[in-house]
Order: sequence, then C-alpha cells, then structure tokens
Amino acid sequence: MKAPLAIVTMVYNEPVFLPVWLRHYAAAAGSQNCFVLDHGTTDGSTAPGLLQQASVLRIPRSPQNDAIRCGFVSDFCAALLSWYEAVIYVDVDELLVADPAVHGSLAALAATLEGDAVVSALGFDVIHVPDLEASLDWTQPIARQRDWLRFSSAMCKPVIIRRRVAWAPGFHCIDAPPRFGRLFLLHLRYADLRSGLARLLRTRTQAWITPQAGSHQRMPDQDWEAMLQGMARLPKRVDATLLPDDPLLVHWRDRVMDSAATRTGDLYRIDLHLSGDSLWRIPDRLRGRF
Repeated sequence: MKAPLAIVTMVYNEPVFLPVWLRHYAAAAGSQNCFVLDHGTTDGSTAPGLLQQASVLRIPRSPQNDAIRCGFVSDFCAALLSWYEAVIYVDVDELLVADPAVHGSLAALAATLEGDAVVSALGFDVIHVPDLEASLDWTQPIARQRDWLRFSSAMCKPVIIRRRVAWAPGFHCIDAPPRFGRLFLLHLRYADLRSGLARLLRTRTQAWITPQAGSHQRMPDQDWEAMLQGMARLPKRVDATLLPDDPLLVHWRDRVMDSAATRTGDLYRIDLHLSGDSLWRIPDRLRGRF
C-alpha cells in the first residue's frame, strides 16, 4: 500500500521561507513526507536539526537553470509516485490551502483524487500594504498579519499529481490544460517589503545560466519596491468569498480557462500575465489556514 501524500520543494539559501514552508506542510502531511531538494545551500538553513524529519537531497550548486531544474523535479516527483498516491510540488514561497468549505485539510483533498488526476490551484499573491500593515513576524501565521490578495494567473499552477508530468520552466504549466480544484495557492513573494528586498539581494547576486535569465529576480531595489507599492495601492474589495459562485473569482478563472483554449500546443498552456485589478480581503474561513 502506498503512503497518501508527499510534498516537495527545491531551495537555495532560504532561511525565511523554508521554516514557513516546513511548518505549513508538516502540519498537512507530516514532516517525514516532506522532501527538500537542496541546491547547494551555504547558509545553514537546511541543517538536519532544523528540518524535523523531512528528507533532504543535497545536489551540487550550479548556475540557476530553470529548464534543468524543472526537468529534475519532474523526474523526482514521478519517482515518488512509486511510493505515494499523490505528490505535490510547490516553490518554497508557495503555500497551498484546500478550501475548508469542502475539504478538512490538504491531505483530505488529495485523498479524493483518483486515476491519473492532476490538480491546479487558483493562485494569489499575498500583498503587503506597508501603509496599513507592519513587517511580518514569520514565526506566526501569515493570514493573521496580512489582509489582501491579488489574483495571479502565473500562480494558477498544476501542483498535485497522480501521474508523471513534465513541468515547464517556472512550474506554471504542464503538458495538459489546467483542471482546477477547490484549492488555493498563496504566493508569499510580495507578503513583506523588508524580507522581499533582502531576498532580492540574494537572487540578484547568485549565478544564472545566462545574462537574461531570471530578470524579475534581479531587479534594482527601487524598482521592486515601486512594483510592490503599486500593487498595494490597487482598489480594495471586501466582498470576495473565493467560493465557486463568487463573481470576482469566476471572472478571473474564466479568463484563465479561455486563454488555455488557444494554447493547446504551447509550452505554457495559459496566459501567465493575467493579474487582478484590485485587492481582495482574505475570507475569514482562510484566516487560520496559513
């Protein structure tokens, strides 16, 4: 009999996000079912004593190459399916939350899947509004300190698999159209201004496979801060429910699905540049979930 669920991420020097990731997913599946692919960490953040019972696979550091990275992860997750009914891959700054209106937990959602199902999440950036919100205490629940989400098609990722898939670079798409479940992906890259700038310093100075690769990870500080402040100034709405009949959610979900209809042969099966034109208050039922 296979174990129910494995959860995988890949990291390099992530002292802020990795503890948050592990806290969240160890609660969902048990730390013994969490797998950290360590791409040459040098800051001690993947030391055995910090990762509970999570498994760590250490691979040599090399310049960031997203094509090699997604190929390796695709193969690794496919191999885990020999031992697990379902496997999740998410980046270290991405937290999955099963809709508590339907599923008691992420593991409960995974247990409902059958056959060769692949589930995509509805994706959101968690947005720090510096004029209204203090810097995050990363040791505490995020949704107790942040109020606002922005819909992002780039975060509508295929994340739960029951069969081998080939993720495209960035893990935004696979070799199939999206199939959404009652599942949300909360992306933390913009959840804190101060931490975001500190991480940008690291990604800006690390080695990349080409001078053009990862340009969004190597922006000048002032440009990144201006981008975040611009998102923070978007109109704010308190009427989003994130239920299937929520008109706000339906509008953006349908735009993603419409974009998929014209990209059946493309590497990226959806338009990755659909971003909400307002911020939505986090529904109360999600407050204790991340």
